[in-house]
Amino acid sequence: MLRKLAPTSIAAAEIDGLTIHSFLGESRKSSKKKQTRTFRPGDTKLENEWRHVKYLIIDEMSMVGLSLLARLNRIVKTAKHINSEIPFGG
Repeated sequence: MLRKLAPTSIAAAEIDGLTIHSFLGESRKSSKKKQTRTFRPGDTKLENEWRHVKYLIIDEMSMVGLSLLARLNRIVKTAKHINSEIPFGG
């Protein structure tokens, strides 16, 4: 299965995907406290979302910051129970 993400809603719509922030459960609205989704090993919802995903495509990669990319890396490793030494598990 293929998961398609993009940093903006327009880019996500063009590839029939999700925005990175909506996938992470974060709000883009300006507020002092960020509403973030908690990801832990054994999170069955997270694991079910990634169970059959083999490929991740990120459109408009130049618009993705390092901190967001690092969060995605941690999430994929947690969900797929893969080698934490290799970026995105290989």
